[in-house]
Amino acid sequence: MKKCFTSICVLFVLTAFSNVSKAGTYYVINGDAFSLSPAAGSNFFQYLWTIDPGSGQTIQTLDQASGGVLTYTFSDAATSPTLHKISLGVIQVLDGCLSEVVEHTIIVLPKLTVSITADKLNFCTDKSVDATLSATVTAVTGLATYGVTISPFAWKKGGTLITGESSTSLHVITEGVYEALVTYQLPTTGTYALTASKLVNAVVPGSQEILHNLAVPLTPIITLN
Repeated sequence: MKKCFTSICVLFVLTAFSNVSKAGTYYVINGDAFSLSPAAGSNFFQYLWTIDPGSGQTIQTLDQASGGVLTYTFSDAATSPTLHKISLGVIQVLDGCLSEVVEHTIIVLPKLTVSITADKLNFCTDKSVDATLSATVTAVTGLATYGVTISPFAWKKGGTLITGESSTSLHVITEGVYEALVTYQLPTTGTYALTASKLVNAVVPGSQEILHNLAVPLTPIITLN
């Protein structure tokens, strides 16, 4: 008898077989490992994971001792998202029947890097700090296909959020270390509505230190020879 295995939870851990049913949509980051695991309490003889079913597919067969946990990394989304399918089927006992196969959608997002430039980095001690910081983020194409957007910038000074600032530039009047960062905003409705995500290392924030320690030179004493 076939057993339908449709309950998958994400740690974040997530065919060419018949009876494929669709499950969730999961977002991960390019180059970062993620894990998919069967729901707590699952205990099967074998777990058959298929990465990108069809031509060129990769199959990993995990035994009972592993708990069926699949760990994987996609590294093909450097500048634009990519979509992959990962399917799971299970076997109850040796020589038993394969369950229905559940297919999961994995959307791989590029890692974002924020950079900051300043029109001036250091100021004389007798002058006021007056600098403009400008932030940019690595270019990413194809996000609209999946309903994904990038948030406005957030600015921090010394690790504390600067409220009310969300543009690409920031005017500063005090010294300190400033950071700019963005986040991915994932869809909650539509074809690629989010089921779960692992975006812990999605963004490398930019930072820039503004100094206020240029010594004012002393006026030299002159002599007449």
